[in-house]
Amino acid sequence: MQYIYLLAFCKIVVGFLFTISFIAKLRNFSQYVDTVRDFRLLPKSFSRSAAALVLICELAIVLFLFKWQVIAFWLATGLLVIFSVALASVLSRNIQTNCNCFGTSKRLVSQTDLLRNFGFLLCSCCGAWLAAKPEVNVPITPLNLAIIGFIALAFVLIWEQLGEISRLFQPN
Repeated sequence: MQYIYLLAFCKIVVGFLFTISFIAKLRNFSQYVDTVRDFRLLPKSFSRSAAALVLICELAIVLFLFKWQVIAFWLATGLLVIFSVALASVLSRNIQTNCNCFGTSKRLVSQTDLLRNFGFLLCSCCGAWLAAKPEVNVPITPLNLAIIGFIALAFVLIWEQLGEISRLFQPN
């Protein structure tokens, strides 16, 4: 029975995560294209196309969660792995650039970003595993769904700020 609630939590977390990310990147698309370029993973001429492809994937994840949950979770997992590899590459090459994962930011890419992605990756993998189980895909009462939704939203809003939170505990 608890698996039903865990699946709902994972679905809402992934949905909120990619909705927030999609809107933030779309609002300042040129800045996001610059970020893709600054990561130096692709030729500069591919930066705009790669950024657009990421936006399409993020929107697809959100839409697929309504009908094709397993596909949505695996697409989210793949995208989070790609993002994590990109972040790790930036860190290993000592490139000083902003993350801009959730909108325009002056915060440089850090190891905390990898930890943040790992947490979201766990939600996505757990969701994929649970969504594939037919016995878990049953309706939830609206009240329970609302409670899970508020908890999931709080988790996303706090967890995406993990870098800022970790800075509070670092010496100046």
